[in-house]
Amino acid sequence: MAQRLVIKFRTRVFADDPVTWKMWCSSNLMLTGIMEDPKEKNRSQYDTTLKDLFEKPPQRLLQILIGQEAVELLTVEFASTQKRFPDLVFLLEDGSIFHLELQSKSEGMVWRMLMYYSLIRQRYPSRILVQKVLYVGLKEWNHGSDIEEKNLSFSYEVVDIRSIDCRELMDSPSLEENILAILCRIDNQKEVIQEILYRISDLPIKARADALTKLVIISRLRRLETVVRTEAEDMALTFNLMENDVFRPIIMQMQMDSEQKGRQEGRQEGRQEGRQEGRQEEASSFLIRLLQRRFGFLTSDITQKIQSADLDTLEMWGERVLDAQSLDDILSGNDLYHI
Repeated sequence: MAQRLVIKFRTRVFADDPVTWKMWCSSNLMLTGIMEDPKEKNRSQYDTTLKDLFEKPPQRLLQILIGQEAVELLTVEFASTQKRFPDLVFLLEDGSIFHLELQSKSEGMVWRMLMYYSLIRQRYPSRILVQKVLYVGLKEWNHGSDIEEKNLSFSYEVVDIRSIDCRELMDSPSLEENILAILCRIDNQKEVIQEILYRISDLPIKARADALTKLVIISRLRRLETVVRTEAEDMALTFNLMENDVFRPIIMQMQMDSEQKGRQEGRQEGRQEGRQEGRQEEASSFLIRLLQRRFGFLTSDITQKIQSADLDTLEMWGERVLDAQSLDDILSGNDLYHI
């Protein structure tokens, strides 16, 4: 019933915007990656999401990395038998070019950086070029960043994003930089995640779904997806948990546990009745958590009424949570509870 209740809430949020709902489902089908190799799927997700977060120049992060802001994100593509796209190329305030590669895996890329240096300089021969790699992976970076040969000397800087205090990006007005802060050096992970989720919760429905998806993907780079899931559930954000491959196994396990408990308690009266009891208990517990999060302390009278309600009544109350302004709006107008 917890699964059913969550889906009711989320479907209702997108009811007036079928295009948003279709886009949300499509994006989460991509997350499941049924046809992809898991390692390649993850790398592709990280690369795509990180580039999306950098689509609007992250000015505070650029100040940290290069000491000035960007005036433009340049679209740079080099034609060859295989297309070559540097991750991010910025035109800076002083007229110089800043090339930034985003790297989630600790692997050597010095020759690729040299190639990009040559190609970008050919494209912008009159501008100074600075190159850096922003490393966002979990393991320590253990590869060199220079070439020293008899006829060639080349180097670039590697910046581990964990060398940046997360507060630097959390203080930014840009939500994209707030999300990137989860990769930085964090003293209290739970607190930072809660703060990001609160900012996401203020967004319109379409933007909220997109931001939550990006946060879930990025959180995997720090193995924080479970923390994000727990905090998002506690905040009762309008997010279809069953459409996300991080949240879905947890919800399914909860359902299986409640069904097993119901079967055990209802053996004498039959399997179906036991399953119903387990679902009712899970649904009432879930609704109580939502109402506590939304309205604060619940009296024992209200808690008992919720715990004694049947599944249909719990579902009716659940459908009212998103639009209700008070407990009275949710719990009145039925035979079980009158305020």
